[in-house]
Amino acid sequence: MLAALDGISPQRREVFVMYDLNDFSVAEIAETLSIPINTVYSRLRIAREEFRQAVTRLRPARGPR
Repeated sequence: MLAALDGISPQRREVFVMYDLNDFSVAEIAETLSIPINTVYSRLRIAREEFRQAVTRLRPARGPR
């Protein structure tokens, strides 16, 4: 999982970690980072996609079942 987190840009990774791993609310993240709430949502959406792509890249290819 740590390698997949490295696949997320730093600004988006901090929002991803705060929201999905540390259970901060969107409002708490916006206030803590001094960014608009819509920016939190945007960064979170993109971070989740970057994480998904990183996991896919890192996952070993599976042979036929």
